[in-house]
Amino acid sequence: MVKNSVISIISQKENEENRGSVE
Repeated sequence: MVKNSVISIISQKENEENRGSVE
């Protein structure tokens, strides 16, 4: 359960970084 939360947060962070790269 905890691992799932961490994975979700990491995925969100990666998405934000990717968006910042595009912009």
